[in-house]
Amino acid sequence: MQGPDQLILSAGLRTRTDAAGHVLIEVDLGREIDAGPHGYRILGVLSTPRTLGEIVAGLRTEFADGTNLMPAMAVLNGLVDSDALVPVGSEPTSGTGWSDPAEQGRMLHDDRRTSDFLAAIAEGVGPGDVVVDLGTGSGVLAVAAARAGARHVYAIEATDIADVAERVFEVNGVGDRVTLVRGWSHDVELPERADVLVTETIGSEPLEEDILGAVLDARKRMLRPGATLIPNRLSLLARPLLLPDPAARQRSIGPSAVARWRRLYGIDFQPLLDAAFPEPLQDPVEAETAALWPPVGSAVVLASIDLATFEAPQVEASAALRVDPPGTVNAVAVTFRADLFGEIEHTLDPWRWPQSSWATSVWVFPEPVMVGDDEELAISYRHHVSRSTDGLTCEVRRRA
Repeated sequence: MQGPDQLILSAGLRTRTDAAGHVLIEVDLGREIDAGPHGYRILGVLSTPRTLGEIVAGLRTEFADGTNLMPAMAVLNGLVDSDALVPVGSEPTSGTGWSDPAEQGRMLHDDRRTSDFLAAIAEGVGPGDVVVDLGTGSGVLAVAAARAGARHVYAIEATDIADVAERVFEVNGVGDRVTLVRGWSHDVELPERADVLVTETIGSEPLEEDILGAVLDARKRMLRPGATLIPNRLSLLARPLLLPDPAARQRSIGPSAVARWRRLYGIDFQPLLDAAFPEPLQDPVEAETAALWPPVGSAVVLASIDLATFEAPQVEASAALRVDPPGTVNAVAVTFRADLFGEIEHTLDPWRWPQSSWATSVWVFPEPVMVGDDEELAISYRHHVSRSTDGLTCEVRRRA
């Protein structure tokens, strides 16, 4: 039941993603709030009517590791100050309202991405199948599933782009076989279980759009036993990099930065370093930019997740990276390979395909490290691990 003290996002809010992968929320004409790389997680907490206290509790739960809680609270304060959170019933609302047709267009322009998914759907969906499309967006994958012979497609979408998708279904002649389901997949119920699950909810930081949580929930509540998943496996790939000095300086704070500022300005900024996060910082970088930064070693599989069998939406993985030739490393790129259906896959690799609608997740070290002839760069990666901070850590160790 909705109470008088509950708040909801104002109708008509729009979002876009900038080149760094930050979610920008337009709260007024020409005015935006930078919600950071976890903006959609924040907006997810705000997608249903809640009191302010319930919103704060929801953010504390969503960012239980603590690292991103304060930035999330700052976004909440900005939305309150901008009157973007309004009392329920004070004005008409139309969904959650942070869709951007230009962002959907950017993904459609990525023809390698879209064509790979369409090819997998053409092979993986059979006549008479029931299909669930999680996060339908523009509706392109739902239309493809209907054209592949699906008896019915349930296209789930929480944002206002759902209005566009519904019209796309109609103008392409599949409106009688595609049902738009508005809401977050965790919150909706379907009238029947499906034979095929399709989802493209992979982020630039591959797991940031909660593909694991959404797929696990769908497997339990929406799919028949033995259902086909597109993609069926997601592999995280790690590769050591050497960023040019100007790029590395813009993305990290370490002792050498403090020393440089002392030389330049005659001011000691050690307190700034003390307050900085001591581990590598994640920075989404446009693929065309990342392609200009030389890898200093081959990619290795950091984690490989069978989406049909994994049991919890947490990842804790480690890998050893070889640096060839031995030398300096100041970053690690974490990209992905999605096994879609059969032999069809899609890999984010800016050094082979420098144009992609996905940014490259680059973890920049506070200071460069030297990896010698008989050494390796050992990295550890955590995502939603209880009592641990999400992120990547590294150390140089002697090879066994």
